Amino acid sequence: MEPLPSSKPSPPDLDGHRLARMARRAIAEALGPHLLEESSDDQEAAPDSVFDRPQASFVTLTLDGQLRGCVGSLWPDGSLAEGVRRHARAAAFDDPRFEPLPPEQLPRLAVEVSLLSPLNPLACTDEEDLLRQLRPGVDGLLLEHEGRSATFLPQVWDHMPEPRAFLAALKLKAGWPATFWPPGMQVWTYTVEAWRDEPRPAPLNAPPAAGFLYPARHWHRLADGRLRCDVCPHGCALHEGQRGRCFLRQRIGDRMVLPAYGRSSGFCVDPIEKKPLNHFLPGTSVLSFGTVGCNLTCRFCQNWHLSRSRDPDRLQEWAAPDTVASGARHLGCRSVAFTYNEPAISLEYVSDVAEACHAEGLATVAVTAGYLQEAARRDFFAHIDAANVDLKAFNDAFYHRTVGGSLQPVLDTLRYLVHSTDVWTEITTLLIPGLNDSEAEIRQLAEWIADDLGVEVPLHFSAFHPAYRMLDHRPTQPAALRRARALAREAGLKHVYIGNLHDPEGATTFCPGCGRPLIQREGFRLLSLDLDAEGGCPTCGATLPGRFDGRVRPPAPCPAHLNVPQLSR
Repeated sequence: MEPLPSSKPSPPDLDGHRLARMARRAIAEALGPHLLEESSDDQEAAPDSVFDRPQASFVTLTLDGQLRGCVGSLWPDGSLAEGVRRHARAAAFDDPRFEPLPPEQLPRLAVEVSLLSPLNPLACTDEEDLLRQLRPGVDGLLLEHEGRSATFLPQVWDHMPEPRAFLAALKLKAGWPATFWPPGMQVWTYTVEAWRDEPRPAPLNAPPAAGFLYPARHWHRLADGRLRCDVCPHGCALHEGQRGRCFLRQRIGDRMVLPAYGRSSGFCVDPIEKKPLNHFLPGTSVLSFGTVGCNLTCRFCQNWHLSRSRDPDRLQEWAAPDTVASGARHLGCRSVAFTYNEPAISLEYVSDVAEACHAEGLATVAVTAGYLQEAARRDFFAHIDAANVDLKAFNDAFYHRTVGGSLQPVLDTLRYLVHSTDVWTEITTLLIPGLNDSEAEIRQLAEWIADDLGVEVPLHFSAFHPAYRMLDHRPTQPAALRRARALAREAGLKHVYIGNLHDPEGATTFCPGCGRPLIQREGFRLLSLDLDAEGGCPTCGATLPGRFDGRVRPPAPCPAHLNVPQLSR
């Protein structure tokens, strides 16, 4: 066999998860239009026509964890998009080892797209020399002799980790004896990056059995065999058994899982104003709950005993999605909030709970740091009705030193929410004396919100209280919060609030037209709501931005068995 043309490395702007969804869609199209899911983003052009570039690829299908088809090419054959679609259909219907895929198996099918590196000719004197050079878990292997060839993708190492057995099985695949090694055997190695589109498991209605591993979304395989999580910008690359920085996402075998799916650290009924959300169903109650772990490491975390916990025993309560929804309805809540720790790290569970809530007519709320990658951001917020995003500072150095992240992904999340979704969005900034409370930084923050998001996006300033690893730092003074509010209003923001401090003016919502007080609060308690049925001012008719329906209920008391004490938001 002549050396094969080399494919180019994967371009940095390639969205492999879209490729995997594209492969699934190609199979669904072949099975019938009635099986197509709503996935309009898969039809859009990728940046710089990246899917039009040539790239060698394979598509692997697994059904309930077992191989169901694998077809591909070791060299580019047309555009990447065309090749992935063609290989997906061939893996589903033309792999000679399997019967054609019936329609009822599609929902249970996992679809993995692998992009190959250039083929690397390997000089080896004999079989033992090849075994010494092979990198288990990393190298794909191609053997060729007298027109007959066979290849194993690097993923095969997960099922056959011993190099000698790996090589013997590959020779048997080519039709040779396991001991076959003739003079002139040609050998190539290559690496892959792989992205997997998992089937969506049905929500569980009972505690999972021991050993249950709920499949995670948003990850791909690296060329060195590690699995990279694509939920947040950290991009944790994991070996077998390792957990990401968030603690809740883990590699087991050849996939990422959520071992703690469906388990909660506890529940509490709160006023919606505690999230804080001042323009979303004011005066109503919300069922709040969380898990453990976080993808940031804020030194001032108020809920550090949950966010920094590495003890899964804190997750005591099993909560099936429909149980959460029916419980919220029974308690008289209008919404369910994912809060106390970062909810996006358990986005699969959040998605299932949110769907159950929507079926009950309940809204969903996320209290989040917004530290997400693009595809996971779209997935997470697709199930959310309102969000309060922690904009922890407006300088990147603070994020690096004090939070363990970076500023830009949070700004990207806010732009996405305000300009590309219907999610009602409010922002909270915790002011820490000497770290993120300078007048210059507050002006910059407020001006960015006004210019990039709009002057009607609500902003909350809250006071720092010594906690976790900042116990020796002084608390925020009331005058600093009032000054910050004045600066933000000078920058043009119309709805600026002061949190966790008794300040009647800083807690009041004023009409953006005539300045009349429309919603008055004391702490988290609603004192009055003076809006017409459309959420407008009864004096001048100006519309107050937000989600209002005219129905106000006092927050229900939190039952003792659901209480989560001393939790913020």
